[in-house]
Amino acid sequence: MAFVNAALQRLRTGGYTYTLEPGVAGAHSADEFWFDTKMGFCEHIASAFAILMRNLDVPARIVTGYQGGEINGVDGYWTVRQADAHAWTEVWIEDRGWVRIDPTGAVMPSRIGEYRRLQTPRSAFGTAFDTVISPTIYMQMRAVWEAVNNGWNQWVLNYTQERQFNLLRSLGMEAPSWQDLARLLGAIAGLAALIGIAWSLWERSHQDPWQRMMSQARQQLKKVGMELPEHLPPRGIAARIRAHWDDTSQTQPIIDWLLRVERARYAPRPDAALADLQRDLRRMPWPSAPPTSSGAAPQPL
Repeated sequence: MAFVNAALQRLRTGGYTYTLEPGVAGAHSADEFWFDTKMGFCEHIASAFAILMRNLDVPARIVTGYQGGEINGVDGYWTVRQADAHAWTEVWIEDRGWVRIDPTGAVMPSRIGEYRRLQTPRSAFGTAFDTVISPTIYMQMRAVWEAVNNGWNQWVLNYTQERQFNLLRSLGMEAPSWQDLARLLGAIAGLAALIGIAWSLWERSHQDPWQRMMSQARQQLKKVGMELPEHLPPRGIAARIRAHWDDTSQTQPIIDWLLRVERARYAPRPDAALADLQRDLRRMPWPSAPPTSSGAAPQPL
């Protein structure tokens, strides 16, 4: 421990600097660190310290991993970044075994005691970006994105067979099997189908029957190449049909039906004719070919 303490004291008082830009080292990087550049980050410091200990016949080894991290305020998960990467050493002390020694703490105590990251120099783009978006807003945006990404990883990419069975166990199945999982998926699919049918029926019951009937008519005309805006009234649709079809024998029943719709819609009792109009719409002989004329101006009806 006397050798260890002497080396740590040398790092504290010898003018050594922690930096992420120490330059390119030569063949004797440990000697260059101790005697020449006196600059480096955790890997340089740890490797130079381990080489020094071994030259003093003290068994030493380098350990790499991560130090610190930050909790994501959105989903509560801890985030460990490459900026948290760290390297330290362990030395063998008789009667104590391997003892952790972090020489970086002697050079930059805040890097270890306060888990402070050393920020890399900002590029011109990064500096300009900081002037547009404040660091606080940027950190919040990144936290939200990382929470979404983590949720995708947890519930989609990592949704393993064991997690599926754990879901079944939480539903009361003590020894779930593939058959139980298949039945559960079938029940979910059936429930989803029932919800879809109920929603469709509810939406249909709340839609105006006149608008639904006209929507069906427009869809039939669209099949033969006639695009019609939704706001066009029945008389306007009839005028478009007469202007675009030369052979009125195919379209006259449709025109007559549309004019009946308009008369019934604005009659004193419009709903009295609704059932007949819906029945006639279902029996309507729609044209089998698209319009043949060039689209002359609509004629008055």
